[in-house]
Amino acid sequence: MLRHVLLATMLCAVLPAAIAGSDNSAQRGAARYFADLPLTDQNGQRVELGALIDGHTVVIQSFFSRCTAGCPTTMNTLKALQTRFGARMERDVRLISISVDPQADTPAVLHDYAARLGAHAGWYFLTGDKHQVDAALARIGQTTDTPDDHMQLLIVGNERTGLWKKVFALDRPDAVMDLVRGVADDAPPGVPTD
Repeated sequence: MLRHVLLATMLCAVLPAAIAGSDNSAQRGAARYFADLPLTDQNGQRVELGALIDGHTVVIQSFFSRCTAGCPTTMNTLKALQTRFGARMERDVRLISISVDPQADTPAVLHDYAARLGAHAGWYFLTGDKHQVDAALARIGQTTDTPDDHMQLLIVGNERTGLWKKVFALDRPDAVMDLVRGVADDAPPGVPTD
């Protein structure tokens, strides 16, 4: 548990600075930070994590399909987010679930898992070889030695505005949804808010 707290603290300090993106390149901070991380989605398609994030509000989490501890609760919260964002899913908001057990969580296993959850467009279940998955998990500060030790932490970011937050995945669903909505509704610099 102490290891998880230390990783979360390090992520708090490192992630915002790494993804803020202070130069004028075409690819924004988070898309650059998460670039060159090829993974495979539940449909067997190769995807780049940076491309999935680019221009979207994202909720990123680690899980594994055989998890019976916190994952069912977290997945119910993500299902509620999917419902709450409705038509904004895929267009503006993406849920990204990265398996910490890539050997067992093949694309076919993740496809069935996503179907059981009722996942729609905009919710990505990602796997890959161990090296690819470990690299992606390291970028979000959620590396783990064993699947059962994965973190119950959601990384929530609005790539367009640079606003990034963390929330405990097992918090009250309404608290998680309010935080995600606040990040998703953050206005880009120079755009007036109501």
